[in-house]
Amino acid sequence: MTTTRAIRSGAISAALFLALAFISGPALAAVPTDAIVAQAQHSRDGAGLQISSWQPDEPTGFGNANTAAYYGYFTKGLDQHLAWENTLGYWGRTSKWSETQPIIGTTNHELQTHLVPMITALRFYPATTSANRVEPYLTAGVGPVLGVQIQKASGALTADQTTTTQVGLGVRAGAGVDLWATQVFGIAAGGHFQSASFGADMANEKLYQAWGVDFGFSYRFQYR
Repeated sequence: MTTTRAIRSGAISAALFLALAFISGPALAAVPTDAIVAQAQHSRDGAGLQISSWQPDEPTGFGNANTAAYYGYFTKGLDQHLAWENTLGYWGRTSKWSETQPIIGTTNHELQTHLVPMITALRFYPATTSANRVEPYLTAGVGPVLGVQIQKASGALTADQTTTTQVGLGVRAGAGVDLWATQVFGIAAGGHFQSASFGADMANEKLYQAWGVDFGFSYRFQYR
């Protein structure tokens, strides 16, 4: 009797063990897979700051002074080769001209144009992973562009200021390379084409577009 109970007990234990292994096996196997996927995604999480030579054509008949184009970005990894890139940029121009009329005299005009693009793009690393120190990439995206114009006039009989704001559509596409000095810090260089189109004139222009050469710094977020 004791032997029979022992056999039954051993059989039940073995059956329970096999059932538990069958149920928990896939879950346990998924843990390292999920961890690998999460690690691949996090390896593309980062930020950067770049300065660009992007300068659209200047309006004729004015004295124009342009700023450089700046933009900062955050990247959110999708896998080892893809990441979302959210950028916030700035570019500005100041245009000046004068008008002289009899009796009234000379009126000086100043027009400040400010563009703030907010582009969401897809960044693609076709040939490398985050373990590489040299990483070429492609990027393309669209998003809104905030346009602000401040017009000032000063002279013998007038001194006023008006501000107008518009929202346009921005498009950006380019290529570059990240050069990582360490796994955390690096520099970036490349070029891009960018446009900003508006429904109404911004300084007599509805479309601002140009190619630009970019240079800046890159940073990878660290997770523990």
